[in-house]
Amino acid sequence: MPQKPTYKVRKILASNVRRERMARGWSQEGLGSKAGTSQVYISEIETGKKAASVDMLEALASALSCEPFELLRPSDI
Repeated sequence: MPQKPTYKVRKILASNVRRERMARGWSQEGLGSKAGTSQVYISEIETGKKAASVDMLEALASALSCEPFELLRPSDI
């Protein structure tokens, strides 16, 4: 029987997006505008309710002036 997913990568992305957004003093609405999406979707990504597509990962990284892989790196590294 397959194991239930733990969504570890989703949680890492959520934490990193929230940290980077807050470090810039941006609202979820502000990041959403810069990334071409809504405040609601940013909230869902930051709470782990939704998984970001590869395209959205790229848009978030671009908005946050970082590389996509940096948003997937565990913070304890």
